[in-house]
Amino acid sequence: DFEHVANMVIKTMDGMKESDGEDKELMPLFKNEDDRDFAKNLFRKALLNKDYFNQLIEKHAENWELERIAFMDILIMHLAMAEMMEFESIPVKVTLNEYIDIAKEYSTEKSGIFVNGILDKAVVTMKNEGKIHKTGRGLIET
Repeated sequence: DFEHVANMVIKTMDGMKESDGEDKELMPLFKNEDDRDFAKNLFRKALLNKDYFNQLIEKHAENWELERIAFMDILIMHLAMAEMMEFESIPVKVTLNEYIDIAKEYSTEKSGIFVNGILDKAVVTMKNEGKIHKTGRGLIET
């Protein structure tokens, strides 16, 4: 997203002085260690389950071959499914809403609807297979 990147560049430049050396650190990639750990665990879980997630997408994307689906949609669905599996305290509906919004913002015009349809069906399959276990706040269905 150009606007987001432009804002980060401006903030970074505003924080620099002429006297700063070449080794001056730029803005951190993550706000804190918890965010870094979350991203690391999410990415790891998505990679470890790539084949399983692809099977789910192919199963529920009627009349669509995986190669014809926008790469960004596949990536978004992988991350959503990984979040549902890995983070027991995040309610499924929260994950679904967040990733559908991400698809609307960062992928194609129809991606929100497409991703929503696939993920809704994938959630049922994953629950039936015992892949989703929620505790605490994660049990709350809003």
